[in-house]
Amino acid sequence: MATLLVTLSPFLVMIYAQPSSQDPQNVREQMFMETATRTRERAYELRDLVIGEIGNIPSEIEDLLNEADALLAEGSIQKAIQAMNKYRNAYRHLHRYLEQHGVDTEALEKARGILVAINRTYTRIERLNNTINAVNSTLDETNPNYEKVKTYLEWGWENLTEAVDNLELANQSLYLEPPNVTWAAHNLTEANKNIQEAHTALKLIACWTNYWRIRNFLGALDRIRERIRVRIQERLQQGGFNLTAILEKLGYTRIEDFHEEIDGLMENARQRMEIREAIQDMWSIIAKLREMGLHLENNWKSGQ
Repeated sequence: MATLLVTLSPFLVMIYAQPSSQDPQNVREQMFMETATRTRERAYELRDLVIGEIGNIPSEIEDLLNEADALLAEGSIQKAIQAMNKYRNAYRHLHRYLEQHGVDTEALEKARGILVAINRTYTRIERLNNTINAVNSTLDETNPNYEKVKTYLEWGWENLTEAVDNLELANQSLYLEPPNVTWAAHNLTEANKNIQEAHTALKLIACWTNYWRIRNFLGALDRIRERIRVRIQERLQQGGFNLTAILEKLGYTRIEDFHEEIDGLMENARQRMEIREAIQDMWSIIAKLREMGLHLENNWKSGQ
C-alpha cells in the first residue's frame, strides 16, 4: 500500500496543486505592463507596415515611440499609463500619415491583422510540435496501443506541416502588389483547420494514454486486494480469527459485499477516460483496502 501511494502521490500533487496567491499590487502592475506592451506591439507593427508602404516615417512619430519606450522601461504603473498614451498617439499619427499618402488604410489594417495572426499561429504550431515530439520520445513499443498512438502522432505532424505551408502562402499573399488580403485570410483559415486537426490527434493520444495509466493503477490495486484475500484465507484456516467482527466494523454483512463494492469502484474508474475523474474512485479503493488491512492486522494481533 505504501509503495502504491508513493507511486501515485507525485501524479496527484501535479493534478491538485494550485498556484500560490500573488500580492494584489504585483498583479495590478503586471496587468498594466502587459497592456502597455500589447499597445507597443500594435504601434510598432503599424510603423513597420508604414515603412514598407511609404519607405519612412516622420521623425516626430519616431521620437514619440522612443519616448514611450523610455517610459515603459521604468516599470511603474504611472509610467506605463503615460507610455500607453504615447503609443496610441503615435498609432493615430501613423494612420493619418498613411491617409496623406493615399494609402488604403482599411486594407492595410486588414493586412496588419492577418500578419499578426500569422505570427501567433506560428507560435501555436511550435508549441504543438514540441508536445507531439515529447509524446513521441516517451512512446514505448511495448505499449499495447503503440501503433495506434504512432498513427495519431503522424497525423498531427502531417497537419502541422500543412499548416506551415498554408501560412507561407498567406504570408506571400501579403507581399504581393497590391496585397491579396482575401487569399491571405483563406490560407490562414486553412492553417487553423490543420492546427485543429493536430489538436484532435493529441486529444485522442491523451485518451488512450490515460486509459492505460488508469488500467495500470487499477491492476496494482487489484494485486493488493488479492494479497488481502490470501491473508484472510490463511488466517481462517489457522483459526482464532473473527472475520465477521471485522466485516461488521466496516459495515459489511459478508466478505462478498466488500469485494462487490471494490469491483464497482474499479469499474467506475475503468470507464473514465480522464485521470482527474478516475482519481477519486481510486482513492476510495485505496482507503477501503487500507482500512481492511489495518483491521485484519489488529484482529490478528489481539487474537494471538
